[in-house]
Amino acid sequence: MDRMISSSTRRRFLRTLAVGAGGCALGSLVIDRQDVMGQSIDGYLEKAPLAARWGIAADTMIYYQISYYKFLLEKEGREKFEERIKKGAFAAGANYKGVAERLGYTGSDAKAAAAMVPAMASCIYGPAQKYETVNASNESANVKCISCAFWNNLRVRKISEDICSTLSQNFWDGFAQAVNPKLTAKLVKSRPFGDPVCEWVVQLKA
Repeated sequence: MDRMISSSTRRRFLRTLAVGAGGCALGSLVIDRQDVMGQSIDGYLEKAPLAARWGIAADTMIYYQISYYKFLLEKEGREKFEERIKKGAFAAGANYKGVAERLGYTGSDAKAAAAMVPAMASCIYGPAQKYETVNASNESANVKCISCAFWNNLRVRKISEDICSTLSQNFWDGFAQAVNPKLTAKLVKSRPFGDPVCEWVVQLKA
């Protein structure tokens, strides 16, 4: 990563932290001082449901990721952007196979991969991420993303450029091939291309 990218993304990241810090400062104004002194930080953390903590962390990561990808696309152009994202996303998908193993996920066929990849994607993008698996067998499975936190964030920020289809295709394929070299995952429907959902076909090659 060159100095320009590093500097720009650092500034964006610091701005995100500043917004979060501002929110914390505002919140402190409406909390009773005695209440604060009487409880530990751990006590306050426990008041936030796990799904809420998960969602806040995922939303922050998504915001940063979109900002970075949009910057790369504008700086490098479509061809170099696609090449960079393809390599990085494929490697990330393969690496997440190790995370899946630590969580106890097992299996090496299409049906297993079609369950594991959405689970990993949901861990990354939070509780708003929803998938539906259809026609699942050992040889083939179709997976539809029926709610996408990344896509929703793009819409809210009015970003029309396609910065997610290459990411999705290669993350899924990298993970599937790490599960089993005979597996492939192909993105057959994509919201950036006008489809109502994103859909992948996971197949076990003969």
